[in-house]
Amino acid sequence: MFGVVQPKEIKKYRKYFQELIFNKKDIVFYPGKYPNSIFLILDGKVRVFLNYNLGKEFTLTVLESGDVYSGHTRAFGQAITDVKIALIPIEVFRAMLTDLPGLVFGLVNVLGDALKGSIDVIEGLVFDEAGMRLIALLQEWSRDGETTDEGILIRLELTREEMSSMIGSTRQTLANIFKELSRAGLVELKQKKLLIKDFEGLKAFYK
Repeated sequence: MFGVVQPKEIKKYRKYFQELIFNKKDIVFYPGKYPNSIFLILDGKVRVFLNYNLGKEFTLTVLESGDVYSGHTRAFGQAITDVKIALIPIEVFRAMLTDLPGLVFGLVNVLGDALKGSIDVIEGLVFDEAGMRLIALLQEWSRDGETTDEGILIRLELTREEMSSMIGSTRQTLANIFKELSRAGLVELKQKKLLIKDFEGLKAFYK
């Protein structure tokens, strides 16, 4: 978001930024923790989720480097990797947007990506079965995967519980879907790695 302005233009605001570092699995934020702040993800990934009674969770999105998020929501944030964030008082952020109009364009792009992710989640819950939602998720992750002679290798940074939360299902259902895909020769799951053996077959599996 800040790539559209010159570093010297931001320099006068840096004194208001509070840099925080979290380890993998740490809770980065929760409802009421930072109600008057904006988060800027400097490095790492943060899972944003809702927490319900009996420990049930629902993942909304995953924030990455360059993303912004407001602390006034009722969502939780958990570090998927080691994370570094900048905490910006909301009044300072407003002043920056007024003083540096170029930031608005960057912010629109960031919020547009976040909105698209939220719409994808809603559409998945309304129209798709768990298996289709998982395949859609794997297709998205495959864009950052490693192409090998055997297929596309994806390094999994989420636990099984977190993955099942992202598709609005249970861990057992997730396990059953993976077994089904494995038996079909489409994927191979090994601890923190997933190999997509047949990408086209995977896309067509539930059609």
